[in-house]
Amino acid sequence: MGASLCGHAQEWKPDMKFYGFVRTELFADTYKGMDAVHDAYYLFPLYAGQDAEGKDINEQPAMTLTALATRMGVNISGPDLFGAKTSANIECDFGGVTRIYPAIIRIRHANVVFRWEQSKLLVGQYWHPFSGGSYMPTVAGLNTGAPFQTFSRAPQVRFDWYKGAFSVMLAAASETQFTSKALETASYDRTSNHAIRNGLLPEMVLALTYAKDALEFGAGGQTKRIKPRMTTTGTAGTYVAEEFLTTFAGNAYLSYKTSKFSLLAKGYFGQDLSHLSIIGGYGVATRNGNTGAETYTPYTSWASYINLVYGTKLQGSLLAGYSGNLGTKDALYDSGAGPVTAGLTPNVNNVSRISGYLIYNFSKIKFIGGYELTSANYGVGTFDWNDGLYADSHAAVNHRLIFTMMYSF
Repeated sequence: MGASLCGHAQEWKPDMKFYGFVRTELFADTYKGMDAVHDAYYLFPLYAGQDAEGKDINEQPAMTLTALATRMGVNISGPDLFGAKTSANIECDFGGVTRIYPAIIRIRHANVVFRWEQSKLLVGQYWHPFSGGSYMPTVAGLNTGAPFQTFSRAPQVRFDWYKGAFSVMLAAASETQFTSKALETASYDRTSNHAIRNGLLPEMVLALTYAKDALEFGAGGQTKRIKPRMTTTGTAGTYVAEEFLTTFAGNAYLSYKTSKFSLLAKGYFGQDLSHLSIIGGYGVATRNGNTGAETYTPYTSWASYINLVYGTKLQGSLLAGYSGNLGTKDALYDSGAGPVTAGLTPNVNNVSRISGYLIYNFSKIKFIGGYELTSANYGVGTFDWNDGLYADSHAAVNHRLIFTMMYSF
């Protein structure tokens, strides 16, 4: 039984369809990485310095067998409301909440959709609206192409309007598992998303899409505001922080897909895209010694990739991606102990990847074999305070072999 908005009883029987897959994967790496879910989600090699003989400490092989990426979900068809068809989706996996605590059920998607003839409204958690269209690259790894493809799920209110081949999307989003980083770990810092929460405004995304037959093209813009600190401390004492950081970004993508062939190319350019799994962040630009009050400057980054897939029962896939750190907008503050920064490894100059995969689809079972070569160039040597970059770089390189079996239901 359910109740309508007018208070009258209304009977309806929800149509619930369960789905998911059991995913078991074996992978081997040559370099420890920026990762999660027992290395199943691998971004790029993580440089941790060198030993007494000049060998990279993290350049050590490792192998993992895991089923933590197993997933389950349910689609629910509901009653007509406000002249719209309604539906809901709940999806979970066993990815945990941190690298330390995998094997914990976590929320992936939880949303309600109102669908009219030419528009729809989504309320709840879903893929971040800045992902750029409904397409993601076809790869073997759980990272789904990150850090070149944005990777983030976010609570949001999203409205899409359709007219022929064109559509417009406007969304307001917050953060949960993928968050903007703050500069403090005080006693009130009990949640990882307090930087966006204290910014008081949701992240705003606007996108335009053209889709006809096999072709889809889209472009969008994004802005967010965070508050890096709640208090500052100087020689005169501790004060409530007042400074915010507002950033902007844009993206564009092209997709072409037929029954046997698909091409997907995407590009992102913007400031502090670390909450979307793209390298960068921000840093302290100025500091008042008396009150500790600070101003902030963002790192500007860009990321792009191309993904080619051919085949149906037997598929071959290639991906090439590159992400670069262009440095800070303004000069950084010299604290005497190095720059004060936050984000996703803002000391990385660039990341690149080339990878290939073979996928065999047999009924409800999928077998995947793949190879990834991922390189990250870390800044070393002389630091330039004007742009937050280094004069030289040190390459950390990982070779990954991955074999996966998925049973879908």
